[in-house]
Amino acid sequence: MVAIDGCQVGCAKAILKQAEVPLKHYIIFTDEGIEKNKNFNLERSEIDKVKEAVKRVVGEAK
Repeated sequence: MVAIDGCQVGCAKAILKQAEVPLKHYIIFTDEGIEKNKNFNLERSEIDKVKEAVKRVVGEAK
């Protein structure tokens, strides 16, 4: 499982911690150069950045 947060506030991370779900892989959108906004229609380039970040963090754990 990869937890993905939109910003440094870390809502997903906090929810998983509260539920006692171990956090193995974690990504923050803003750390990947994706600006926080209320537009839920991501550009293809933003989706590609997140996909690459997921591959990177999962690959680092191997």
